[in-house]
Amino acid sequence: MKRRSILLLMCLAAEAAIVPSLTLNELIDQSEIIVHGRVARSWSDWDNAHKYIWTHHLIEVIDPIRGIRTGSIIASEPGGELDGVGMKFSGAVNYAAGEEIIVFLYRTPIGYLRASGAGQGKYTVTPGRRVRANLKGLVLGRQDRALPARDGMTIVEFKARLREVMRSTR
Repeated sequence: MKRRSILLLMCLAAEAAIVPSLTLNELIDQSEIIVHGRVARSWSDWDNAHKYIWTHHLIEVIDPIRGIRTGSIIASEPGGELDGVGMKFSGAVNYAAGEEIIVFLYRTPIGYLRASGAGQGKYTVTPGRRVRANLKGLVLGRQDRALPARDGMTIVEFKARLREVMRSTR
């Protein structure tokens, strides 16, 4: 029985990324761009070194909360399928065409914008106009009491809280 439990934990760990839990302030501080938008489309491509596949997501901006004023941006996550090759990375965030989101983005060393906090920076807006954290596959390294409080807020409350925190930290 003990052997099966260890194997199960090893399999779960292989599918999950252990990351430090970020407070809202830390998430904001680590993010160059924050937008409320809708995913228009996605595509995969090799990086410039032709070493890794990245999946890019065109996001039509509904509300530019921080750092951008244009009508769309591209968020990128490592992994995807291209030319018969598939790559998967722990902590990479999934996006779906038509999905409404609030996303916190940082710039990677190769210039792509990626969800902050290994996925903690992506919230899905539900049909009931509430935000849902996208933490599937993440094991948070410490408890953040604020995270459960943010998960399920109305989109209006969530964006008001973001703007309040940004104003108070200037």
